[in-house]
Amino acid sequence: MYSENGVELQLVSQLGDRRAWDHCRRRATAGERIQVVLLHDAVLETEATISEALGEVDSTRLVVMACAEDARRRQVEERWPLIDYQGIIASCAGAARVVSW
Repeated sequence: MYSENGVELQLVSQLGDRRAWDHCRRRATAGERIQVVLLHDAVLETEATISEALGEVDSTRLVVMACAEDARRRQVEERWPLIDYQGIIASCAGAARVVSW
C-alpha cells in the first residue's frame, strides 16, 4: 500500500490516453491522491475531455497541471496550472509513486 500522505504522480504525454485516465480514475476512486502532469501533446487535453474520461472523481483527490514549456510551445498556457521542469523533478522526488504514460 502507498503512503497515506503521499501523492501518486502520473506523467501523461499522449493526448487522449484512455488507459492513463482510466488508471487515474480507479486510483482516485480508491482514495489515493493523484497529481497529473500533462506533457508533450497531452497539454492539449481540455477540461471537457478529462472530465469525460474521469467521470465523477472527487476533485480533492486529483489535480491536473501542464508542463509549462510544452504548454507554451503549443500556445495553450492558459488552459492548466503550469509546472516547470524543476517542479516536475521535485514532484517526482516527493511522490509515493510515479507512473509515466
